[in-house]
This record gives sequence, structure tokens and C-alpha cells, in this order.
Amino acid sequence: MLIIPRRKFLRIAGGAAAVPFASRLARAIDYPTRPVRIVVGFPGGSTSDAIARIVGQRLSERLGQPFVVEDRPGASGNIATEAVVNAPADGYTLLLLGSNHAINETLFKDLSFSFSRDIAPIAVS
Repeated sequence: MLIIPRRKFLRIAGGAAAVPFASRLARAIDYPTRPVRIVVGFPGGSTSDAIARIVGQRLSERLGQPFVVEDRPGASGNIATEAVVNAPADGYTLLLLGSNHAINETLFKDLSFSFSRDIAPIAVS
């Protein structure tokens, strides 16, 4: 049987009781505070474009900032991916992916980015 001194027990219990209040104080800043771009690697009117517009509209309604869809077709999505990789890593430029993005890294030898290293997923459907 483990015996804990009374003072140590009270410190642990007090710390555990304060955790829910501390987490409310340590909230992240509001996101987004400005418009967010969703880059799509296919032309307007494609399925990917339609999905990005539906998701963007719902996110705009929920988060209170515009989500702008930007179509960058060509090179099987590599032009859009390169634009996102070269954008500042501040969370305001998103890339809508398809299965072709996972394949492109093996098909194209002269890419200026590494898809598996430079792109981080934020949501999976």
C-alpha cells in the first residue's frame, strides 16, 4: 500500500482541480483572422472544385471568414501543390488533395518539392 504525506496529496489534488480552469486560460488565438485560400489542382467545374467550394462555404459560415477557392490546373496537380509549398506556413493556404497527389511523387522525378515532407494533412474524409 502506498502512503502519501498529507501535504503532498493536497498539492496533487489542488493541481488536478486547477487543470480545467488553466486550459480555458491557455486558449489559442482565434483562427482565422483573415481570408483563407483553398488551392485546387483541377479546373473550375471539376468535382474537386465543387467539393472545395462546398467545404469553403461551410467553413466560412462556421468560422466567420471567407474561404476563397483558387483553381490552379495542370501537371496533374503539381502546379497547385508547388504554389502551396511555396506559400507561408501560416495555415492560410490549404490544398485540396486527390489520389493523384500520392502518385505524383513516384511519377515525376524533377519536382521542386517532396510531397511527403512538405505537405501536412489537416483533415481526412
